[in-house]
Amino acid sequence: MYNIFVRANAVFFYWTTVIFFLSMGCSITSFFFEANPAVSLELNKFEELSYVASYNAENALFSLDIDADLTTLFNWNVKQLFVWVSAEYVTRTYKKNQVILWDTIIEDVDEAHLQLKDEKLKYELQSFEKELRNREINLTLSWDIMPVVGVLKMQGGQSSNVHTITLPQKYVKLPMSRR
Repeated sequence: MYNIFVRANAVFFYWTTVIFFLSMGCSITSFFFEANPAVSLELNKFEELSYVASYNAENALFSLDIDADLTTLFNWNVKQLFVWVSAEYVTRTYKKNQVILWDTIIEDVDEAHLQLKDEKLKYELQSFEKELRNREINLTLSWDIMPVVGVLKMQGGQSSNVHTITLPQKYVKLPMSRR
C-alpha cells in the first residue's frame, strides 16, 4: 500500500513545511531588530562645475569623505546592503530632483564600516535644465537591506546626517579635475 514513492513524497513535503516555518520565523524575528548606524558625510574637494556643449547640460564633480559604521544593520537575516549617496535639490523646473552619485554593495559585516577619504563620484551630477549654478544640494547616505528570506526593505534606511553644499555661481574647472 505505501510504496517507496509515497514515503519519499511524505518525507519531502514534511521537510519542506519545516523549512518554510523556520524561514518565516527568521524573517519575522528580524523585524524586531533595531539598528543605529553612525554616518558622517562631508564634501572633501570641489573639482568642477561646467557646461558640456556636446550634450547640452551642466556637470558637477566633487569628492566626498564618507565615514559610516553600518555594522549594526547586519543580523541573522541580512544577505547584503545596497548603500548609496544621493543628491537632492530644488529647481524652478522641478520641485524635487534626486540623483544617485555613488553606490556600493556590502555583503559582509566586516566590510560594513566604510571609511573613505577623497572618494570620487561614480556618477556625475548633471542637469539638462542648466540650473545647477548657485544651487543648494543636500547629500544623504541611504541603504536598502536585502534579507536572506522575507520582504525586501526598499528605502530601508537613511542617515539623519544630511550634508548641504552650495555649488558656485560661475563655471569652475580645477586643473586636477579627472576630465
